[in-house]
Order: sequence, then C-alpha cells, then structure tokens
Amino acid sequence: MSKIERTSLPLTDWPDQDGRLWQAATEEGRYFQKAGKASFWAEPTKRQVQKGYAKWLWYVQKRGVLDQLALPSERICEDHLRGYLAELERQGLASVTIASRITDLTEAIRVMEPKADLALLRDLCARLTARAVPSRKKAERIRPPSEIWEAAAAEMWSIRSEGTLSIQSASRYRDAVSVGFLIWSPIRLSNLQSLTIGETITFAGDLWRCSFAAHQMKDKTPLDFYLPQDEEYRALMQLYLRRYRQHLIRQPELPIDAPLPSSGPLWVSTRGHAMSGQSLYYGCKRCTKATLGTAINPHLFRDCAASALTADKPEYVLAAARVLNHNQLSTTLTHYEHASMIQAASRLHDVIGQIIDEAGDGSENGDVFEALFDQWGDE
Repeated sequence: MSKIERTSLPLTDWPDQDGRLWQAATEEGRYFQKAGKASFWAEPTKRQVQKGYAKWLWYVQKRGVLDQLALPSERICEDHLRGYLAELERQGLASVTIASRITDLTEAIRVMEPKADLALLRDLCARLTARAVPSRKKAERIRPPSEIWEAAAAEMWSIRSEGTLSIQSASRYRDAVSVGFLIWSPIRLSNLQSLTIGETITFAGDLWRCSFAAHQMKDKTPLDFYLPQDEEYRALMQLYLRRYRQHLIRQPELPIDAPLPSSGPLWVSTRGHAMSGQSLYYGCKRCTKATLGTAINPHLFRDCAASALTADKPEYVLAAARVLNHNQLSTTLTHYEHASMIQAASRLHDVIGQIIDEAGDGSENGDVFEALFDQWGDE
C-alpha cells in the first residue's frame, strides 16, 4: 500500500509564534481581554482556514525557508507564492481549489496580524478567483448508484469467497462497505467518520438507525434516519460487523445468533482504532478506483445520488433533501415540512433500491419515479 504524502504541518509543529498568534485570533474574549478576530467564526470555518495555513507552512518548511522567528506576513513574497502555486498545481488541484488555498492563507494572516500589509495576497486572490473554473472532471466521475453499488457488492462477495481472513482483506472489505453505505445514505464525510455504534448508529433488531445531534451537523439541524431494509445490503453489512470489523479490532468472529456490536467506532483502521476522515476519504477512492476504474471521493456520492434522483423528475430530490442536507432547497422544502427525515430517508432508500433493481433488468426508471410520487402524493 502506497504511503499517503502529508501536505500540511500539524498545529503542534507550527513555529511557536504562529501557534500563539492563531490561538489568540480564535480565542473568545474574557473580562478585559479582547476577542480574537476569528473568535466568531463557525468551527468548520476555523478548521478550514487553519488547514489552509498549515498547508502553506508545510510548503515553506519543505522548501527550507521556514523562518521560525518571522511573523506570518514576513514570509509572504512573490518568489515563495510562485513556488507554492507550482506545488499546488503539481498536486493536481483544480483552479477553484488553488484559489481557495490562497484565500485561506490570506484570512489566516489577516486574523493573526490585523495590521499586516496583505496587498500582494489580496491581489493574487482576486486574480486566481477570476480565472478559476469548476473542474470538468467532476461530471466524468459521477456514476449511477446502481453501477457503484453493484461494484461495491461484487467486491465484498469476492473478498468473502477468498476464504482467507487478514488485516488487508478486512480493510478492503471495510472500504467497500463504506462505499455501499454512502450509496444508500449519502451523508457528509464528517458524519460518516463520526459513526459510533450505540451512539450515532444503532442496531436494534430490524431497525438500524443513524442519529446526529444539531451540533454534529454542518447546518446545525439534527438528522435522523433508518438504514435501508435491502436484503443484500443487510447481509453484507452484517458480515462486516460480525467478521471483518471484529478482525480489525483483534476480536473473534461473532456467531450468526449473537447480537451485533453495541459500542465502538463503525469504521476501524488496520491498527484497530477509529479511522480518520482522511483515511475514509482515501479508502473510498481506492475501492472505487479498483472496482470502477474511476476514483470517487465521499463528497461525490452526494452528487451521484442527486444526479440519479433528478434524472427523470427534477422535483424528486425533495424527497431526499433532508438526508442530502441541501440547504439551497430549504425554500421549496416548506411544502414538505410534514414529512419526517425518517420518511425522507426511507423514500431515498426505496428509490435507490428500485434504481438498482431496474438497472438489472434494463427497464426504464420513469415509471418508478411516477409510482413513488403517486404513492406519496401531497400528504
């Protein structure tokens, strides 16, 4: 397995002065102490900007020009920025992402050094943003849910048929399960990573349920839904929980008549610990690259679901909007406020299941969408 190249400098490895400035910028005010410039930012924004600055520090350290005593703004010069842009291009980042990296760098220095001269960075941000174009490759990576599910399921059955049980085969099976999970329930990567048995995901008889509190969601809206009842999905997920996950945590296989696990992280690393979001991200890409020939990251599963759901009837995405958590649909969703998230998730699972079934016999999806709308109507 190839080693993933680190492209950011952990906060603990930042120069002391940078660490103190960032802490001061993000701290809330106390008594006579003023609040930092970034203290009011939402946590995801803080993490995003911190990550952007960490990537810049990684680059200047790699280049051998990280002056530990310099102020953040003193490291900014045209030569360093040219080299940084070249490095981001070498990493294969899209122009939109590169523009975002420079914006994050600018914002980090702005809040750490409020009086710093940021003219060079702001001019570069404006130029990059004006020239940035969305990646055309994204559309090429969007595949029908049926194709992705069939590939993931085939991978799981293939691993099972191999007979041998190893850490490597268990991790391959886990990656395929995560792909399958996202096809049926395309939640955000942060929520996928945080799935903890007995807390955010529970297995009580036939009712397999995911629940996220408001503070765990990007839009601060709770999310609650049941996992699909599809027989193949359940069989393959149970195999993961009883055999492969057990092997990853160095525990014996659970008999078929034994209860499913009741605690611990759903996604376990090869070292027996909870997987990081980055590990899940690359696991999904590895699995889809191996089975489909195209690397699909977790974020794109939401696009795959939305694309499939709106293929014949654009308004159909309303049935799954709460699971997909698409805020831009909030106005239209007022017509569906009576429908619970659990109903919406169930409906999403029904449609994806029927898309998969219909793909198998070559029939059209139009009747499926029509029937489902007729069934749900204007409740």
